[in-house]
Amino acid sequence: MEKKETKICKKCQEEINKKAKKCPKCGAKQGFPKWIIVIVVIILIGIIASSGENEAEELNNNAKSSKSTPKFSYEITSEYNDTFTHYVEGTVKNNKNRDYSYVQIEFICYDADGNNIGTAVDNTNNLLANQTWKFKAMGLFTDADADHCDFHEVKGW
Repeated sequence: MEKKETKICKKCQEEINKKAKKCPKCGAKQGFPKWIIVIVVIILIGIIASSGENEAEELNNNAKSSKSTPKFSYEITSEYNDTFTHYVEGTVKNNKNRDYSYVQIEFICYDADGNNIGTAVDNTNNLLANQTWKFKAMGLFTDADADHCDFHEVKGW
């Protein structure tokens, strides 16, 4: 005995053949309207395409900004020892038209034999757009005197 495959009509709730495109009783179309599927596909393609454009635009902007002026520039004006402390003094310039709530400059310090003995660091809050900050990075070294310190990085956010 062959099993008849059926479904329920969406409009009149009558049992009809599963393959029927229209209900034989009320004439209601069965199945999912194709125009809805087409609209959903178009929307998804639009979302995927625009996200790809945004990523490409962001990469392009990052590439432009990395080739343009750096966020910060620095100048060292003096470097000296004082008992257990080594100082590096100078200025950091915010080269952008944006404010940074925190900025830090860091130097790696070495003894006379070239051994890394630590870091000299200074930081500030609220370095405003195009503003200059006078820093005094300090490294505390109890076991060795710093011979010199090399610039490592300026970072800000």
